[in-house]
Amino acid sequence: MRFHLLGPVEVSGDDGTPVALPGARARAILAMLLISRPNVVTASRLFETGHTAKDPVNALHVQIAKLRAALPEPRLVSEQGGYRLITKPGEVDVDVFVEACATGADLRKALATWRDPVDYEFAEAWRAELEELRLTALETAIDAEISRGEFPVAELTGLVARHPLRERLAGLLMRALHGEGRKPEALVVFSELRERLADELGADPSPEIAALHLELLRDVTTTGDVPHPVATRTGRGHPAAGNLPHPVGTLAGRDTELADLHRTLREHRLVTVTGPGGVGKTRTARELGHRLRDAYRDGAWMIELASTARDGSVLDAVAATVLEGGAPRDRVLSWLRDREALLVLDNCEHVVDDAAEAVSLLLGRCPRLTVLATSREPLSIEGERQFPLAPLALADAMRLFRDRAPAIRGDDTALAQLCTRLDGLPLALELAAAGTRLFSLNEIESRLDGLANATRHAPARHHSLRSVLDWSYDLLPDAERQVFAGLSVFRDGCTFADAERVCGASSAVLARLVDKSLVVPGPDGRFRLLETVRAYASGTADTTEFRSRHADVLLAFAQEVYAGLSSTRKDELLRRFLAELPNLRAVTTWLLDRGDTPRALALHGVLGYFWYVSGREAEGARWLGRALASFDAAPVPGCDGPLSLALAWHSYLGWLSGTLADPWQPAARVRSLYRTTSVPEEVRIALVAVAVVAVHLRPDEARTCLEETEKALADIDHPWLEAMLDAVRSDLHRRAGDLEAAVEAATANLRYFEGIGDTFGIVYSELRLGDAEEHAGHRSRARERWTRARDAAGLSPVKRGHAELRLAYLDPTTTDLTALRASAHEWAAHDLATAATTLLGLAHLERGEVSEAVERFREAVAESRALPVRTAVAAAHLVALDGPRWTDEVSKAVERITDPLHLAALRAVLREIPGLEGISRTLPDQPACTPLAALV
Repeated sequence: MRFHLLGPVEVSGDDGTPVALPGARARAILAMLLISRPNVVTASRLFETGHTAKDPVNALHVQIAKLRAALPEPRLVSEQGGYRLITKPGEVDVDVFVEACATGADLRKALATWRDPVDYEFAEAWRAELEELRLTALETAIDAEISRGEFPVAELTGLVARHPLRERLAGLLMRALHGEGRKPEALVVFSELRERLADELGADPSPEIAALHLELLRDVTTTGDVPHPVATRTGRGHPAAGNLPHPVGTLAGRDTELADLHRTLREHRLVTVTGPGGVGKTRTARELGHRLRDAYRDGAWMIELASTARDGSVLDAVAATVLEGGAPRDRVLSWLRDREALLVLDNCEHVVDDAAEAVSLLLGRCPRLTVLATSREPLSIEGERQFPLAPLALADAMRLFRDRAPAIRGDDTALAQLCTRLDGLPLALELAAAGTRLFSLNEIESRLDGLANATRHAPARHHSLRSVLDWSYDLLPDAERQVFAGLSVFRDGCTFADAERVCGASSAVLARLVDKSLVVPGPDGRFRLLETVRAYASGTADTTEFRSRHADVLLAFAQEVYAGLSSTRKDELLRRFLAELPNLRAVTTWLLDRGDTPRALALHGVLGYFWYVSGREAEGARWLGRALASFDAAPVPGCDGPLSLALAWHSYLGWLSGTLADPWQPAARVRSLYRTTSVPEEVRIALVAVAVVAVHLRPDEARTCLEETEKALADIDHPWLEAMLDAVRSDLHRRAGDLEAAVEAATANLRYFEGIGDTFGIVYSELRLGDAEEHAGHRSRARERWTRARDAAGLSPVKRGHAELRLAYLDPTTTDLTALRASAHEWAAHDLATAATTLLGLAHLERGEVSEAVERFREAVAESRALPVRTAVAAAHLVALDGPRWTDEVSKAVERITDPLHLAALRAVLREIPGLEGISRTLPDQPACTPLAALV
């Protein structure tokens, strides 16, 4: 048989005899089955081919029977709740066309068979893919013809008119016109294309088209076809996405390398620029990223890894850069999955294994992502293309030196000799140029001679840079040397106050180091060493004492943060916490390497709340886990206080992030520790976190945990902790059915956070209070609470999403559920995304869109990382819409639900769904509640 989808739907026998099909509905069903091969098409999807029948199920069966009778062979089979059409290779004209285009053999012959494919609403995406395939094949065929000296100008002119924004067609027309000698007309094509892109898309032509234009423009200018080059116009497009800053100053002598690197990057998704320290890897990669930022739809992003810890933090650095405020690593993978972007990973050498693992994961999960890395050594993973960057040529090195030191004393011969001694390394040149304010070129070179013996054991490629750094260091007085060495313990810089505390820096000493280009001041008020300089500085003295002071400074900061939990300085402290993250990671690594687990526990135990509010629950749980494992391997007496806080936050952050298999285990250790410690006053504060997690992890023990905590804290006055307990009480009262008490406790919780101006606490309190109000039947009050939470959640997009979902529960028309679901997937907020998907399915069902509803419910059931109650709700609706085979999914999900409120809410949902009475009767009818907890 032969099946035809190009043109009207037709079937013919092997001899070409047409097969009579029963009617328009049958042809539409056949088209859907053909397009969906080899997949099964459910009955609910086939309903899309006709909505007018009074009994759509029976009408579909009739059409299927007619279609089976019309086909000469038994090809239409029933299976898995739907139908599948069986075809053989070469029987469907679209398959033949696609194969011919894929192989590239005689594309013109394949294109001659093209007819517009069948036009059904359900086939729109399929038609678009075929049209794109046809145009790509046509472009490839014309490209080959132009290369052979054939110039189909008329055909291309018509194609450009029909597809005015298709850049490759415009480029082919430019080449064809140029080939026919109509060079000025080719330039006009580019000018018109640029205008259209700017006016309609807000974009500029791609680098490839711009390069073609430049090539033609040079040819036109050379041959004199026009008196002057055609003027270019800056596009009026939107700013490109990404974070790459505009380069400051010129990049000397890298034009050839940039062109070669660009070509390499077009052919490979991972390119690593390698070379010695100071050769200019970062500057070259940044310049290329800046030039290519418009070539990537979702922009170019610079990921600075110089201050990243060697502890699986590369993905965290990516998340902190591309997502505002950072995010868990699965959230950044979700965000990048369908993005067309360039990531520039800078300074991978000190985290090369972690970077290799992260890049492998990113490129494997994100098919449109391109990575440009810089490192002193390759990542050595599959698909990597290494791009060695050589030092500057002599002429370029001299040009760079003069640019940095325009008033140098000495002639070209002396400068050339010095640049040769410096091996053309840009960093060495810039550091040497800084010395020209004091010395002549000959004096600078003579100092290099005097340091030759000091560098004879270093690798040859490092001699010149080491010599420059040695020379710079040799000029420093003792006070500056001490500060220089001390600054090396900081990662990503420090404030002046911290530099003063750790290495005794005075403002005068720090200013002199800045003048000598050894310290770089930032616009954020922090002082930094370039990574190469920092590595050198760390070897100039024993830094043990500096590192110990650094740890003391961070511990004092952590205590200040902890003391400020109930102050109006919360936002300021959070910003400082984020700025100090690289130093926190470095100090923790040093403490754990030394076995100083008491200070590591103290550091992260008091910072647990800020790991939470900054959205870095997974990272906080990892550091706490490392510290606890180190402590358990070699316990230290007298650490019960720090140990209890670390255990409590490890339990809470591990539960939230899903990184702990048994998050109750550390909480249970806190309870045990409190009963046995000799310093209960230092442990009792940690019991608050135990009470919080017990509501979710051990509902049967939650009341006991709360009472233990209340008794332990009875003699202290700590309003912040009391507010936390109000949240626990509200949750417990709601689960016990005492709604008046739940509202009262939630109101007290909210009033406290409003009183101290804690935005994050206000959002959580409004959500909790709205839930209690809705449970009590006060839907208008709930709407007010959830609206306030949504409006206040600017720093917490996930919580804003939870508020929007609750508002959609009240009225689906108030929220774009499709957009919310997409955003939740980007944030890797799996339960939020699944709940939005379920509500979207219910909205489709309300409008009579059965097939769309079934699709959404199936998506919800397939998401294994959401709460089991979401699975139960979606599977229950599939029982009603897609058959009883989904009943087992409902039963399995119910077995995994432990929260009594979720079970009662699910019972309220199942009451409305026929066929599930048996399961519904097994669920508790208390507390009496609405479906809210099951749906959102």
